[in-house]
Amino acid sequence: MMKAIKMYWNNTTLIYKITALLLIPLVVIFTSRIPVLSVSDGSDPEFSVIGFGILIGYILLEVFTDGWNFSGIYGKRISRIELVKASTNGMKLYGQMLIVDGVRRCLYFGILAGICMRSVASGVIMGAVATFAIIGSRFFAGYVSNLLFSYLALVLAVILAFCLYEGNLIPQWGVALLLAIIATILEARLAVRRMERSYYDRED
Repeated sequence: MMKAIKMYWNNTTLIYKITALLLIPLVVIFTSRIPVLSVSDGSDPEFSVIGFGILIGYILLEVFTDGWNFSGIYGKRISRIELVKASTNGMKLYGQMLIVDGVRRCLYFGILAGICMRSVASGVIMGAVATFAIIGSRFFAGYVSNLLFSYLALVLAVILAFCLYEGNLIPQWGVALLLAIIATILEARLAVRRMERSYYDRED
């Protein structure tokens, strides 16, 4: 798994590392925990309006900037087949790398939502929805698809998160974990399947 984590780090661009992996999460934490900036909802003092707003923007950023790293990898002309041919375990390692991507996304959103709205499960749901949107965008090359799917993810994530926000924790966590597991497995499985077809020069 350490090889997969290293591969994930090497396959993400520097600007993605700075903005999506470091800068935005720190801004969410900073605006949620500094009293003068937190601007809590009056009915729920643990809910940081500004922190939540930035977290919502983070969904857009995650989906849109995925194009910097993995644009079009589910398309018919996959551009990373050399990673498979370079190693006998290339397909397995690439799949594991995308599992790291999905797990990292759900963990990030879970932790940040736990900080700004005191609901880790809602954050996991947001991360899973973002992953589903990213899966859809990866069938297409270019930033237009990423932009469209990012808005779709934003709407669905907010609806799901708020529908379950004040509900019973058991169904909330049940939905969160189910979505996260399905999204992460699907993300990796689609990439491996596409690589297998590209490796053996097969068409759908």
